[in-house]
Amino acid sequence: MFCGEPGSSGYASCAAQTQIFALASVIPALLGLALLVIAFTAPSVRGDRLLRSRTLAYSLIAWGIAAGTYVMGVLPSV
Repeated sequence: MFCGEPGSSGYASCAAQTQIFALASVIPALLGLALLVIAFTAPSVRGDRLLRSRTLAYSLIAWGIAAGTYVMGVLPSV
């Protein structure tokens, strides 16, 4: 779509760059996973309902950023 037709000049490099961008979505995804684990395992977070809900909200935001980054990277190379 954004890289042009497969086989056109520059398509391979454009697709490779967008795949690297999609791979960058791993960073916020791991952050979201870490926050999710912390929300349920850390005793200091488990004891405070407000802190746990904030931690889970930040985890969801990180997952949303990861999904958006992944979509932005994958769509042009399809």
